[in-house]
Amino acid sequence: MTDLETRATPARSGALRRAAPALLGYAAVRALGLIALALWSAARGKNPYTLLTARWDSLWYARVAGQGYGYEVRLPNGDVHSDLAFFPLLPWLERLGAAVSPLSYADAGFVVSLLASLAAAWGVFAVADHVYGRRAGVCAVLLWAVLPVGIVQSMAYSESLFTALAAWSLYAVLTGR
Repeated sequence: MTDLETRATPARSGALRRAAPALLGYAAVRALGLIALALWSAARGKNPYTLLTARWDSLWYARVAGQGYGYEVRLPNGDVHSDLAFFPLLPWLERLGAAVSPLSYADAGFVVSLLASLAAAWGVFAVADHVYGRRAGVCAVLLWAVLPVGIVQSMAYSESLFTALAAWSLYAVLTGR
């Protein structure tokens, strides 16, 4: 029997309660990052929400949600950029969110990303908690939240969705599910 086999898995009803400190810490760190973005944006006369929902990859995802795949851009040097490089689950969820609510594709992408980032934080906690205990789970989530590139967790990008799927898949493997 290994150490992983002897560690008890918390009951489902208490799992969210057990993860609450990590999730609250994650939300606080992300909120601080958004406040910093808002201050930076105000100082430069930019809209912080536009930076989160209508820049770079988020534009590609919203275009896929609205028009499907098949768009490409040819650059002056001959390079071709195609929307086929983008993870399909996010635009599908953007389309669903826009279909069942008054949200635009970009707004739905922001909501999906926000919810996925919380699911990802919970998944990161669950894996670290299962392997090393609650304190390690909280630390792992906070470290993930403060990464310098952590702002993409608040953007209409696929990183949070992908991380949530990866973390919960790893948890399922570790717990034999």
